[in-house]
Amino acid sequence: MNRNFWDPEIETLPRKELEKLQLKRLKYQIERCYSNSIFYRRKFKMAGVQPSDIKTLDDVRKLPFTFKGDLRFDQKEGAYTSYIVTSKKIVEVYQTSGSTGKPIFNFWTEFDRDYITHLTARTLWSMGLHEHHVVQNAFKYENWAVGIAVHRAVQLIGGMVIPIGDNKLPKQIEYLINLKPHVLLSTPSLALDIGNKLREFDYNAEELSLEFGAFGGEPGAANPSFRKKLEDLLAIDAYDYYGLMEIGPTFASECQEKAGLHWSEDCHLVEVVDAKTMEPVGEGEKGVLVITHLVKEACPMIRYWTGDITKLEYERCGCGRTHARSPGGIVGRLDDLIILRGVKVYPSEIEEIVYNFPEVEKVQDILQQSDKLIVEVRLKSEVKNIRNIAVSYTHLRAH
Repeated sequence: MNRNFWDPEIETLPRKELEKLQLKRLKYQIERCYSNSIFYRRKFKMAGVQPSDIKTLDDVRKLPFTFKGDLRFDQKEGAYTSYIVTSKKIVEVYQTSGSTGKPIFNFWTEFDRDYITHLTARTLWSMGLHEHHVVQNAFKYENWAVGIAVHRAVQLIGGMVIPIGDNKLPKQIEYLINLKPHVLLSTPSLALDIGNKLREFDYNAEELSLEFGAFGGEPGAANPSFRKKLEDLLAIDAYDYYGLMEIGPTFASECQEKAGLHWSEDCHLVEVVDAKTMEPVGEGEKGVLVITHLVKEACPMIRYWTGDITKLEYERCGCGRTHARSPGGIVGRLDDLIILRGVKVYPSEIEEIVYNFPEVEKVQDILQQSDKLIVEVRLKSEVKNIRNIAVSYTHLRAH
């Protein structure tokens, strides 16, 4: 096994060859969606597009977007949907969190389960996870595919899993101290709580066996000041991790270069578009992340509008991988955008400023009141003299 790459041929594929593979898979996926799904056939006909119209990767823009509302509407009569495009046996079903409305069901065939496991292994390997590692998996297991996906992937790599799930802090800390895992997988906020609690107990994190952590499920890990706080509290390297239930629980991650999320472009066609014009933005410009499944078998998403804000860069990473990257990870969600005196800013960008203040233990909430922002924070217990922690207009403009 190559110690740098899980799948060296695919991960280092020259850009032209990668795009050739993408086009082949895109054509096949659109053809099967049109032929086998009432949902997609109706959408494509309304947009005036047929599978034969897809001749280049740019032709994906002829296809209509798929929004979460489309999926909810299709499922209103029941869980099984008209966007399932396979007659093969469905072996697993998961659903979204429901944080933005009625949960959406997602279906996996045996092929889907296996390729998602391999993709997850690829992401973990890129962060340095190998067969000798013990992993504390603090991602939720209950009907949330992230916990199960990383569990399977660690075992595929040959490592040992501690399946603690999103358990309470005392149990997390007990396992970290007594079972001596090398890797922590969790949400950024749970990792921060663990680190702060260890600090409160005056426990030296250097005495843990942790080497690194992968943190996803919410923005934060790619934020420089937040990342530094996690790394200092837990004495680890912290990596950003991304997934989306509608697309895949764990399909994009940072490598050890920490130069942005690597997208698995052999399995996904990734676009970033302007929220208003819905046209592609330039390389390095922020926009809405749109993803098309290239290999998903049961219920592929075609031009799925994630609502997440990011940017794309195509320069080969220092690690040698050639797939597109998103430096800075996911900035926020489109519906979280704050406009203050004409300046557009996302909560994660405000957090980046606030976490630079050493007195701050955790950002609790960010509220907008007229032309003011109120940032509620929890300060470290030993802080006696509270100085004015101000996020200035100048700071916001700089972001």
